[in-house]
Amino acid sequence: MRIGNRTRKGKPVNSDLYDAPLKPGYKGKGTIVYEPLSALSLTQRLGRLRFACYQLTASVIAGLLLVMIMLFSQKLIPALAGQLVSLVVIFLLAIYLIGLMVRRLHDMGLSGWWAVFSLVPVGNLLLMLYLLLGDGSSTVNRFGTPNPPPGTLVILAGGLYWALNVLSLLVSIGLLVMAWQFPEKLVEIMKIIPYQEPLARW
Repeated sequence: MRIGNRTRKGKPVNSDLYDAPLKPGYKGKGTIVYEPLSALSLTQRLGRLRFACYQLTASVIAGLLLVMIMLFSQKLIPALAGQLVSLVVIFLLAIYLIGLMVRRLHDMGLSGWWAVFSLVPVGNLLLMLYLLLGDGSSTVNRFGTPNPPPGTLVILAGGLYWALNVLSLLVSIGLLVMAWQFPEKLVEIMKIIPYQEPLARW
């Protein structure tokens, strides 16, 4: 029986014109059809480098917006309006960063509710360090497919920001441990660091 340009038996004719797109998932023999990535998704998975790269991108965009608001609030808009808009930008950034944590947890096969620990002092540092250092699943899990291989930009920008994040977290945790175990020593170190009052307040 012939249907359109393909037959039920034998090889199809012009099958590339009629085949439906492959659904994301594991297709056997080591073949995975990757799910299309969305920067705004809250359900997809996210690997370590893309996690760091998305963090960097969001932080840069939010930082530029805050600088523009600060400049405009001094000349074009009231200071109170500028502060309110800044709070909105910071709130949206926080929501987005928590969403990235949820996606990173999904990549590791964990529930996104573990991101609640990002609101707990000290616990947020440990959670972030775990998200940056922990391995994600290399196969399909209950949250979808792993990310496709990262491109050059993700490797360079994400890798650099990943390294800076890991280093800053280790330093922060080290300072907390020192403040807990050796507070006098930490006070002596802090006295050595020069401190300068800000020139102006926004």
